[in-house]
Amino acid sequence: MTQRYPAALTAMLALALAACSGGKAPDGLPAGLPVAETVNGQPVPQVLLEALARGRELDLSVPEQRERALKELTDYVLLAQEADKQGFARDAVFAAEVEISRLQGIANASIVRIRNEATIDDSVLKGEYDQQTARAGSAQYDFTQLLFDKEETALAVADEAMSKPFAEVFDAWRGKALQAGAYPGVHLNQIPEPLAKVLATLKAGETSKVPVQTPYGWHVVHVTATTPFTPPKFDDVKDGIRATLVAQLSDRRLEKLRSDAKIEVATPTTTEPAPPAPADAAR
Repeated sequence: MTQRYPAALTAMLALALAACSGGKAPDGLPAGLPVAETVNGQPVPQVLLEALARGRELDLSVPEQRERALKELTDYVLLAQEADKQGFARDAVFAAEVEISRLQGIANASIVRIRNEATIDDSVLKGEYDQQTARAGSAQYDFTQLLFDKEETALAVADEAMSKPFAEVFDAWRGKALQAGAYPGVHLNQIPEPLAKVLATLKAGETSKVPVQTPYGWHVVHVTATTPFTPPKFDDVKDGIRATLVAQLSDRRLEKLRSDAKIEVATPTTTEPAPPAPADAAR
């Protein structure tokens, strides 16, 4: 399976090349690596071409795709060389944009590495699968809802729905709701738990008698249809469950790094851009 890299990877390639000049290898890469090309005397390692190809989902064994990757990488090298020649990095704003792209690239590549190195036993995946299928229930629901920010408004709507067709109530209040819409084929594990509990008690054609509160507001829901639901087999969704759990693990690791770090926020300041280079130096 091809690994999809973040867009910031492209910036990392250019940044690695911007740090080098002449025949020197890019900073952060060991010397003596196989070379993909040489541009104005500067060797460009094959690993950079491979990284770009992964990010663009290009197959280097296909001549046309290799040519496309090489052209893009060559452009990065030429622009990095020009930036070095013109002294663009003397400008604080330019240097800051380069540095933030470098940090983004390192952060994104680190997340990919952390996730690739995470191991989760199949028994854990099966336990998560069992929990999800239990929460999903044995039915899926087509329902319509009106969402409000105030309980008193939602109560008025719910009361009105007890004596009028819900379609009529929906049309009358949809313009005043935070959200109004129809949702087909919803499983109970896809919505907030308070709403799921109420939805599970309703049959087709029924409306919630009182509004349901969730972090999003106050919901008035009307079930239009229910159909039986058979969960997919464990082997068919195992990889997706693993990806979700790995993402949660990496998020928790980042949260721990943040909580363990000593962070001191400075008083906001404005950085003045450096004066432009003299005309003769630019030439």
